[in-house]
Amino acid sequence: MNPAAGPKPLFLSPWKRQESVKHKILIIDDKINICQVLSDILQASGYDTVTALSGEEGLVLFGKESPDIILTDLKMEKMSGLEFIKLLRKKDEKVPVILLTAFGSISSAVEAIKSGANDYLTKPLHYDLLKIKIAQILDECHNRSENEKLKENLKQEWGLDNIIGKSAPMLKMFSIIKVVAPTDSGVLIQGECGTGKELIARSLYAYSRRVHEAFIVVDCSAIPESLIESELFGHEKGAFTGANVLKKGRIEKAAGGTLFLDEIGELPLSCQAKLLRVIQEKQFVRIGGTQQLEVDFRLIAATNKNLKNEVENKRFRSDLYYRLNVISINAPPLRDRMEDIPLLIDSFKKTIGNGECSPMHDISREHMEKLMSYNWPGNVRELKNCVERLMILDSLPAEIEEYRDRLKEETYEAESSEIRQPTLSVREKEIVREALESCGWNISKTAKTLGIGRKALYNRIKKYELTVP
Repeated sequence: MNPAAGPKPLFLSPWKRQESVKHKILIIDDKINICQVLSDILQASGYDTVTALSGEEGLVLFGKESPDIILTDLKMEKMSGLEFIKLLRKKDEKVPVILLTAFGSISSAVEAIKSGANDYLTKPLHYDLLKIKIAQILDECHNRSENEKLKENLKQEWGLDNIIGKSAPMLKMFSIIKVVAPTDSGVLIQGECGTGKELIARSLYAYSRRVHEAFIVVDCSAIPESLIESELFGHEKGAFTGANVLKKGRIEKAAGGTLFLDEIGELPLSCQAKLLRVIQEKQFVRIGGTQQLEVDFRLIAATNKNLKNEVENKRFRSDLYYRLNVISINAPPLRDRMEDIPLLIDSFKKTIGNGECSPMHDISREHMEKLMSYNWPGNVRELKNCVERLMILDSLPAEIEEYRDRLKEETYEAESSEIRQPTLSVREKEIVREALESCGWNISKTAKTLGIGRKALYNRIKKYELTVP
């Protein structure tokens, strides 16, 4: 599976599938001859069948036989087909049901579907049509089941379990993702480099209703300004020199799915207006084209810049910023969730050590203490690189080795300054009082003696609460 393209629903011909998987059909009718005829016809088509002569018996057989599909008559002496379906749906909401009746009408058809039937056929039955209906419904069920499996697999691969963290900032972020992901709202992910913004974007996609459609990634910082417009919007054949064929842009490829614009703060101003129009109008024009193309996608953007500052400095359009910033998710820096470091290290050790031929070093207590005291400007990405180095070389980079010692020195200096500060304050108060007393509390004379201005002297008198004795 190509994750960038997004998983597609599987389609397998129902006729081919019947050759490899024998489906079981439960037939319910109070007339034994009809049960027998339907059973013979469907068995000849490769199905297993079980029959029941009442709705009550049908419910019992359903629990024992676990059929893949049910055919039930509408009018029966005891329990009607509609009553059977209503009771069945209390036990199982998914098993498909086809309702059969000689009393065809629009009202009864509507009632059947409302009760939970998947389809409705009138007697006398056209057996080829019945077989086609059964095959179609089984195929739909198969596709639905496969899509659910794909969705679950994608959640395992891209879901929240792959974002490591149990700290308060991470739990808060997870709760926002769970609420926002199922919606179609655009999301702006903000955070420093290395905080896992793309993982967040993929989780939003994995839990969205568009999970079976494309997930298109565009790294705005990696594409030259001269090419970014063509990459996003595509171009017509002959639009410019070298445009020998029509090219669909990333926006067009994201139709029905999700477009992830990473580092959107690097998007040139020339493209920002066009992107805004696509977001607002759901339309765009390829370069060199004239036709307005309709497009529907969910937009997720990420940036390591402060876009508000970029707007103030005229480097980012304010209208685009406000359009993107409907829902904002902040990826917390590692220094704000230090308690997650041991969890991250355990996760990295499993992946780094997997498949290595040479023995891996374990992480010592001393190294762990240094990892826990570092401020991690490169965040999770820097931590992962550091853990890999530790496991291979059993040593830390110089900046991490020296960081704690430097921090101790800075802390000592700060503490020393705090100790000295009260002493200096007490001494200054004594000097000012002595000067005032020797000058008879003459402000001008005292200020001149101390070599300070009158205002500065008044401030010190107020600060130290000095009064004329």
